[in-house]
Amino acid sequence: MMEGPRLSRRQVLAAGAAGGAGLAFSGLGPSVLRALAAPQVCGQLSDIQHVVILIQENRAFDHYFGTHAGVRGFSDSNVPIQTSGPNAGLPIWYQFAAGAPFSNPANTLTPFHIDSSNNNGECTNDITHDWGPQHSAWNNGAMDRWLATHYAADNTNGPMTMGYYTRDDLSYYHALADAFTLCDGYHCSIIGPTDPNRLMSLTASIDPGGTQGGPWLETLVTNRAQFYGTLTWPTYPEQLQSAGVTWKVYSTVDGQYGDNVLPYFKNYMSGASAPTLAANAFANSFPGDFETDAAAGTLPQVSWVLAPLANSEHPPAPTVWGEWATSQAVNALTASPLWSSTVLFVTWDENGGFFDHVPPPTADPGTPGEWITVNPLPTSSPHDAQGFAGPLGLGFRVPLLVVSPFSRGGYIASDVFDHTSLLRFLETRFGVEVPNLSAWRRANTGDLTSALNLASVDQSVPTLPAPSLTDSRAVGANSNCPVNAPSDLIDSGLPTVTPYTIAQPNPALPSQEAGSAKQPSGLSCTEPVATPTGPPLGLAVAGAAALGIAALVKRYAARRG
Repeated sequence: MMEGPRLSRRQVLAAGAAGGAGLAFSGLGPSVLRALAAPQVCGQLSDIQHVVILIQENRAFDHYFGTHAGVRGFSDSNVPIQTSGPNAGLPIWYQFAAGAPFSNPANTLTPFHIDSSNNNGECTNDITHDWGPQHSAWNNGAMDRWLATHYAADNTNGPMTMGYYTRDDLSYYHALADAFTLCDGYHCSIIGPTDPNRLMSLTASIDPGGTQGGPWLETLVTNRAQFYGTLTWPTYPEQLQSAGVTWKVYSTVDGQYGDNVLPYFKNYMSGASAPTLAANAFANSFPGDFETDAAAGTLPQVSWVLAPLANSEHPPAPTVWGEWATSQAVNALTASPLWSSTVLFVTWDENGGFFDHVPPPTADPGTPGEWITVNPLPTSSPHDAQGFAGPLGLGFRVPLLVVSPFSRGGYIASDVFDHTSLLRFLETRFGVEVPNLSAWRRANTGDLTSALNLASVDQSVPTLPAPSLTDSRAVGANSNCPVNAPSDLIDSGLPTVTPYTIAQPNPALPSQEAGSAKQPSGLSCTEPVATPTGPPLGLAVAGAAALGIAALVKRYAARRG
């Protein structure tokens, strides 16, 4: 006999109106109760056979998603209050810098919308995000020196630290969040720039003790090749290879030597293991080889994806070019025979100097593995501590999107994660331990399994916007943004566009889209249910709930007959 449609838990809850369901069940017969108690089919972590990690460049959570419904964004009631300085007593939305040409209050700027329809809003100038300035903006957790730090370091470009985009500017990313899972408690790993954060994402360390080539605190540009093969601590891809778990890095020539930090490691450049490691780390292209492998169903168990630098979203690279690159990865996976067994993580390596209002959790001084212990503090590149011994992190929030049949449904995951959580996810799924990870970080960040929704695996592919390199925004960016050569995207000798014009007087505080957060189930087969608000259900309502469930079960039985 063909099995009829299954009565889902969600249908039962909808019919029973939550609180009245318990009373309603008491009036139902034993056979109905057995039907309602039947085990629910849900996904298992072992169903995930392929993990893809795409890390873009230099965007903070508030900067991209502060207006998104349900997240800890611009409507956050727990925003820190300043305790000193000219704006003492005001929330940290109000950032002060002596001499800054803003008012309401004097010399103060609040978050402002960057209009991407204005082409230099698509490709704003790069602002500092080095170890020292990032720690200065953090200011021991006070979070009150964003404008002061960047106004001093970046001159007329400094106020861009307070800029943010909305759904209209980033329609593809917001649509991904609507369809899948967005994490609003995900942090970069290091209060610093690209290279240290990408090292954490692949190795869980920057060697703060300085015994294996670190501490690595800078992003190298013109002298990058000088340090190839100098780091000796173990990387996670090596751990995977030793355990027989397949992996590849998909990149391009420019991305390979801009965002790929594996050339810094000795074992990838020389020695018996170098040819095999190099073949996996340096010989596979994105989007070309990635799309080919996805279509053929031959992706490895773990893939790291590095977009071309012009598509990496590193200012002044246009955001729409980055959305296009991400859409290529998503499209390749959703069209792949592997889609039903794949999870894609999309994140950004660090905040790029852009403001975020949530103070990151940080380790106390002296915490093993979380502070620089080299004495005196190093001052030479790439180890220059710029007077700050730590903490290493956590860094500021960056977005993380979980795109998968195992995260389908528009969820918001709010547990605390960082880039090492990506490695922890692989550890949990494949049983390969993360090397180098500090005990503090393991205890204070999650493994991202709570961002899944195994209670209702959904293999359908949502209708998404289609970012295009030929639409008006992309064409306008192409003619106005100085990103024709990869070197243009790097901090050294970076071309500039006209600084974005900020409205005067101070713009109004931003607001968020209406809506509440829906939490994913994680590894549980039971989806979280929102607690009903308002007065308790009375007997009359409970009776109605019983009638609703009875009617639903009757219809269900009729369909099976």
